[in-house]
Amino acid sequence: MTATFFCTDPESQGGIECETFYETDRDSWIVQLKKRGPKVRDQLVALADDETFGEMSGRTMDVFVRKYVRERYGIDLGIAPNRATVR
Repeated sequence: MTATFFCTDPESQGGIECETFYETDRDSWIVQLKKRGPKVRDQLVALADDETFGEMSGRTMDVFVRKYVRERYGIDLGIAPNRATVR
């Protein structure tokens, strides 16, 4: 599998809050997130031993959706008020 950078939290500063999406050559995504520990893990339904989870900000999700829609469907969703631009 090969992972290619797609986008990151537009407000990230190096290794701090570095939520990042990677696209793979297997038509899938890898998401780099912060670990949130056993208290959160216990609330998730049917999380298998080989699965993990992380918390992602609305900023990162917004930039991901805008970039994904633009690249996959050719539609520019514009910039929502108080939201980052897509790089």
